[in-house]
Amino acid sequence: MATTDSTKIAESLVETKSHQHIQHMFDEVAPTYDLLNHVLSMGTDFYWRWRARQKAKSLLNHIEPKVLDVATGTGDLALEMTKLRGASVTGLDLSPEMLVIAKKKCPDLEFRQGKAESLPFDDQTFNLVTAGFGVRNFENLSKGMQEFYRVLKPGGAAIILEPMVPRQAIIKSLYMFYFKSVLPKLAKLFTKSSFAYDYLPRSVEAFPQCERFLPYLTQAGFNKAEFYPMTFETAIMYVAVK
Repeated sequence: MATTDSTKIAESLVETKSHQHIQHMFDEVAPTYDLLNHVLSMGTDFYWRWRARQKAKSLLNHIEPKVLDVATGTGDLALEMTKLRGASVTGLDLSPEMLVIAKKKCPDLEFRQGKAESLPFDDQTFNLVTAGFGVRNFENLSKGMQEFYRVLKPGGAAIILEPMVPRQAIIKSLYMFYFKSVLPKLAKLFTKSSFAYDYLPRSVEAFPQCERFLPYLTQAGFNKAEFYPMTFETAIMYVAVK
């Protein structure tokens, strides 16, 4: 994509990425969010969360972790992290309607409403901070990563899942056709809110992926940051260690 196109996409997201717009958007889509995720990702979202848990397991080295799942949505990634041995998991999200569903799905977990840019937790509280497909919605990406770093204990890790625009030309062309032409139409079969799934492809295109995202992590203070493309580069996992 040309630089001018990326700039226009990013500029068009400035207004929609306010906390108020994001909260309203996800409140509106909450009742059908899980079904849409599973259908529109063709079920690969289960695999991506499993990959995140496997990476967390290898990083934590048998520690019984305190985990914070930011932008938890309906709690799917938080629930996946409860499968880590001895894990204590807290979920946080901006959308109260998403949290209603998360609490029904995971009644034994703690869920709190709040902003990623001002996490309501003390310094060095958690061993692991996760975020599944929500970081690109942060109003202030740098501040969000600084908050991830702040609440992590030394040696703790952040694991972030995001959609990815494939770099290989043919796969990218097919992917963007699906994202821009097919996905919004499918979404309309399940929800009246086409806004969230019109916003989705634009937000994925505008997000700084791969090497371009790593400086947000290192500038926040993380001493090691890597990325792992998954499923023909349709999703990506970022891992940073404090």
